[in-house]
Amino acid sequence: MSARPLFGDPLNELLATGAKLGLLGLQPETRRRNRLTGRVSAMTPDGFSIEVDQTFGNCPQYIQSRAVELLAERDWQDRSRPLHSFDVPDAASRALIEHSDTFFIATAAPGKNDKTRGADVSHRGGRPGFVGFKDDCTLVFPDYSGNLHFNTIGNIILHPRAGLLFIDFSNGDLIYLTGRASVVWDGEEVRAFKGAERLIEFRTERGVRVEHSLPLRFGSIEPSPLLDATGTWSQAAATLAATRERDAFVRYRVDEVRKESDTITSFYRRRADGRQIAPWEAGQFLPIRVRLPGGNDPVLRTYTVSAAPNSDSYRLSIKREPGGLVSSYFHTEVQPGFEMEAMAPRGRFVLDQSSSRAVVLISAGVGITPMLAMTDFLIDEGRRTRRFRRTFFLHGTTNGRTLAFGPHLRDLANAFQSLTVHIRFSRPDPADGAGANHDSVGHVDIDLLQSVLPSFDDVDFYLCGPPPFMQALYTSLTALGVDDQQIRYEAFGPATVLKSSQPAPSALDPALAAASLVSVRFASSGIDVPWSPEKARCWTWRRRPGCTPTMAAEQAYAAVARPILSADPSTTCRSRSARMMMTKCLSVALHRDRQSVPKPVAAITSSSSNCDGPLQQERWSQSRRLVVGSECAAFANRFFRADC
Repeated sequence: MSARPLFGDPLNELLATGAKLGLLGLQPETRRRNRLTGRVSAMTPDGFSIEVDQTFGNCPQYIQSRAVELLAERDWQDRSRPLHSFDVPDAASRALIEHSDTFFIATAAPGKNDKTRGADVSHRGGRPGFVGFKDDCTLVFPDYSGNLHFNTIGNIILHPRAGLLFIDFSNGDLIYLTGRASVVWDGEEVRAFKGAERLIEFRTERGVRVEHSLPLRFGSIEPSPLLDATGTWSQAAATLAATRERDAFVRYRVDEVRKESDTITSFYRRRADGRQIAPWEAGQFLPIRVRLPGGNDPVLRTYTVSAAPNSDSYRLSIKREPGGLVSSYFHTEVQPGFEMEAMAPRGRFVLDQSSSRAVVLISAGVGITPMLAMTDFLIDEGRRTRRFRRTFFLHGTTNGRTLAFGPHLRDLANAFQSLTVHIRFSRPDPADGAGANHDSVGHVDIDLLQSVLPSFDDVDFYLCGPPPFMQALYTSLTALGVDDQQIRYEAFGPATVLKSSQPAPSALDPALAAASLVSVRFASSGIDVPWSPEKARCWTWRRRPGCTPTMAAEQAYAAVARPILSADPSTTCRSRSARMMMTKCLSVALHRDRQSVPKPVAAITSSSSNCDGPLQQERWSQSRRLVVGSECAAFANRFFRADC
């Protein structure tokens, strides 16, 4: 290579025969790049030679396209420039870093031999503002979905030393930073930063800014099209602020109203104060509070957010129900400019993003709304990660007049091979041409699934629609051997899918089995929960070696007693007075250690298995009969006095 490091580049002091090097060749005009690792085999008067260990091309993701001009000066490398050294980035350096859309990171692997030891350099791109400061010396930037080589991440894990290079593309200033890097795998900041799969923190130890150093000038810029799926630190801060308000009602304004079918209309809403909306997962619903004309108190409703997660607006696609007070009002009265209050979206009917199985979304009627959000999310994730998850979308409705989002679904299916869409009409109109707006006639049933799906193996099913529709599909799927853990469902209204399989009851200590019906009271909620051994479904919690009974009680209370007080829609009691009780029971068992067969020495169990009947009261002395074993008296006292 007929080239030498620029003035002020720290590489001037390190470049020598035998040095391990990582090089990156990048052509900004075409977004082409290639990485090379190797060893300096010889130094020459005008450069050096490299013995190549490995070279490979990289995808063009996150590279901004720029026109490049090489300046005419031939002695550029030898000319001195104003140079600023620092331990803490100065104001000029910090401003350049915080407004950068591109930088480069160098890492190294400290292997024990030449085959495993080496250096690497990689490109990082994003929106201006994608690099932020955690404190005066610590930079933080996102790691987006890339080529899945993980050279940089792997090197950081093995050897945290790293170097960063920032470029001022307008005047050629360069900033060199050296320090230590670490990976932040998860946390609220990772989740708040749009597009981030993890974060990297870089602690600056030394830095140099060299003015007008780079002998290149850059013209017009064309940002990477993938930046639409990424964010900035200012956006992440706004997301975190909105998340902290998730349980408060805030005002929203309707920006757009769009009719989707004869029965469904979409309402797009943004925060009235212009701030960023709270994040959500595809499939969740939005709790709203509306004041209707003539009403004294606000009316509460929940509607599914029918759009994939974004930072701009919530889309609620509301079906006009016959006699529906709020839905009718929305359809007849609500126009752009209308204001209402809402909390952040919530709900458990969401995609299992940890699964790699194919997704089958099955809906009927207005049940299409969460499925549409999930479909759009899966496509967006495929675009971002270049890994499209196989998806089947099956929907049933009456006819073309009641079908919402039909053209949108067709366009997605035509554009992405990963998505198959099948629309079935139960009573098509004469104008509904087969193959145009629907694919078959009848109801969505197991026969349709068998004709559309290549297999029921390795599939996650999601159901949403009227209760009889979901019950029939659930029963048919489980009869064919589909594990009910792979079937998720959402019911609109007071409906519950009755699962055919239930966990086997836990074995109880004989003394517990002989106990009579007792009641356990949770003091913080005031709920009395009846318990009887023959009705209990229990989990056991095993004491860690070395724990005292009191320590075990504290851990059991934190892990088991508190969660039982949270609402679980799938196990809610029907009785109004006991509606927030859990039908699941609570069981805490301590076992002796160092025995081949664990022997229960204490168990405390509660259940709302008969929550529609009278709740019997028992005194502390009667409840205490559940405890077996003298060595666990401390455990019993601690547990009952804490919350019972």
